[in-house]
Order: sequence, then structure tokens, then C-alpha cells
Amino acid sequence: MPTNLEKSFTAQLDTQYGNLHLPRISYGQKTLIKRWYYEAFTFDAHVDVSSTLCVHPQARPDQLSFYFRCIDDYYSIYLLTGSYYNNYALSNEHRDLISAFPHDDDQTTYNLLDANNRIVTLDQLEGNTHNLKIQTRGGRQLCVRENAKVGGLVCTGKEGGQVLEFGFDITKRGAR
Repeated sequence: MPTNLEKSFTAQLDTQYGNLHLPRISYGQKTLIKRWYYEAFTFDAHVDVSSTLCVHPQARPDQLSFYFRCIDDYYSIYLLTGSYYNNYALSNEHRDLISAFPHDDDQTTYNLLDANNRIVTLDQLEGNTHNLKIQTRGGRQLCVRENAKVGGLVCTGKEGGQVLEFGFDITKRGAR
């Protein structure tokens, strides 16, 4: 399906819990945290969260920008980092976490929700500053959980968490 440029945009995002970041960019190396879940047939007590989207109050606010590519009123969300993970897609492909992955046809797509939990697209938003929630195509709102050394882990809420409200600062409308 073709991109709907009138509804596509780039934005800076923050949340009520802090700024968004990727540990590999923030710390410049592979980042492990203590495993919070049981996994059969493994003795590893740690899990790699290097490419997991996280929220932390001390994270640099300008580390990530996001490109929201609209197709049929759903958004694919891509990272604009200027370095590692540039143009990677945000997707839910491991456990319940939202992480950065190279683009593929099976990546997670999202809706934007207004204060009344109604689906909205860019053409319905006046101005460039908004508070919105993000939900997966399957209807799960993005949440935060597991307050680790990297901050909270952004997830779909399938395994619990607090719903995130994102502060959108739209920097470019009609972006490609």
C-alpha cells in the first residue's frame, strides 16, 4: 500500500515518565539487565535490552526522532537517530517489548488515540503539540514496566504496565 503523505509526519516524543531512548545509543554498548521472567532451558540471568525502547527521566530528549508513516489510517513508526538504528522500525517481536528492528512486512503497526481514546490521524490534529496514546493494530496501548537501570521498558501491556501518554512535538508534516 502507498504512503499517505498528507497523514505522515516526523515528531519528537516524550512521556509522563521521561524521555525515550535506546540503551545501545545511550550507553554506547550492548546493555543487559536482570531477567524479570522465567524462560525454560536457560541459565542466563540477564537479557539484552540494547534495542528496546525505554523511558528514563535523565535520557537526552533529542536522542530519537520518529517518522510516522501512514498507510490506511495505521502508522508504521521509524526511528530517526542519525546513527545506529536509523530508519529501523518500532515493532513488538519479542515477549511484550517494543524494540527497534530493520523494516519488514510483519512489523507492528499503530493507531494514535486522543484523550477520548478515539483513533486520530495527522489531518485531524491542528497545531504541532499534542498529548496522545499509541496502540498496536491489535488494540493494545503502549505501556511502561520493569523500572530497571535503563529506565522503564516500553511494552504492549500484555504482561502489565502503566499506560503511556506521549507528548508529540510535530516537526514536519507530510514527511516522506
